[in-house]
Amino acid sequence: MNLKFDVKMTAKDLYKYNLRNAYTGMQGILSILFAILVIFVFIWKFDALTLVYKLLFIALAVAFLVYIPISLYLRTKHVMANTPVFKEPLTFIFEDEQIRIESPVEVEDAQGVLPWEDVYRVTKTSSQILIYTNRVSAYIIPRDQITDVEPQLIEILKAKVEDFKLRGIK
Repeated sequence: MNLKFDVKMTAKDLYKYNLRNAYTGMQGILSILFAILVIFVFIWKFDALTLVYKLLFIALAVAFLVYIPISLYLRTKHVMANTPVFKEPLTFIFEDEQIRIESPVEVEDAQGVLPWEDVYRVTKTSSQILIYTNRVSAYIIPRDQITDVEPQLIEILKAKVEDFKLRGIK
């Protein structure tokens, strides 16, 4: 029941993953709620606000709505440019006992083996399959790169990972 395929990580793939993690976490949720609150107060008190406060409210709302996506984009570009492992395709090998991830780039302290019992969660989104090793870190598999083997991968994941750890996989 082995399955082997290569994946070339792109900045877009990493950005989508980072954006998803940011906005499903507390920082992302609070930034959206704060921006909504600022906009609500701005509209509610519009007539009572001076021009300086109107500009301040607009700047705060924009900062909270734009800061996280832009900072994540810049960080993703930096990581992609400075991480040798992302410059070459990763090879995923799904075996009976584990998942092996191989790269032609030698990386110190790189975890290349993930036993099935150590899979924290698997999430299928519209564009990625994420195999989490803990609450935050995951192996990213872009679905557009595995269209020919995705049904096999889904069957392996259903067979090897407990149902309560599977999200978006039917």
